[in-house]
Amino acid sequence: MQKVTWFRRLGLVSVVVTAVGLATTPVAAHADGYDTPRSATAVGAGNTYAAGLAAAEQRARQAVLAVGHDCTPGVYHTLLTYSSPGGGTWVFRSTHDAMCVD
Repeated sequence: MQKVTWFRRLGLVSVVVTAVGLATTPVAAHADGYDTPRSATAVGAGNTYAAGLAAAEQRARQAVLAVGHDCTPGVYHTLLTYSSPGGGTWVFRSTHDAMCVD
């Protein structure tokens, strides 16, 4: 059984507070036609940290573009969900939020 340290518990609480804050943030309408908010979450993996991160972000972006044909670059919220003990596998979950033309 893994011992939960004070720093780990603080990190988990910070993630939850941030997620709640992001979920309640109002979305402003844009005058240039990008007025439809789109969001998608995807999981990606790679054999390096950078490859896993890029895979997750790319899959999340593709999911947003699948329903919104023209979207702003948006923002990514990415979380490392697993890394193998030897560092050979990195798994991330990424959420991509963007404004799209409906």
